[in-house]
Amino acid sequence: MKALIVFFFIFLFVSGCESTENSQQVDREELDRKLEEIKDLIAGESCDEANTCDYIAVGSKACGGPKTYLAFSSSIDRQKLEELVENYNKAEDDYNLKYGIESDCMVLTPPEKVECINEKCEAF
Repeated sequence: MKALIVFFFIFLFVSGCESTENSQQVDREELDRKLEEIKDLIAGESCDEANTCDYIAVGSKACGGPKTYLAFSSSIDRQKLEELVENYNKAEDDYNLKYGIESDCMVLTPPEKVECINEKCEAF
């Protein structure tokens, strides 16, 4: 009987670990999907003399601040982009807290300039 109880607790412990790992993987895949949606929206717009470039902070480091900056054309639906990025940033912040994610805590500075090169916005 004692062996059965020990086995039961070991089973629960191992099951819980697998569940957490699977949950984290599912959450990471959802974050990746949201980031791809942002990148796809940006990639769908080109720049030229009339459509200038700008940038937006994307992601949430565990220590705070953005993970990167993405350049985009002014022809984009800016409201939709900002909503997607806000949603992504919040979701990544929640993910970091939920799973105890650590980061390098280095401050990422905004790009010094963004330019239209071959009809695509590039950040430098």
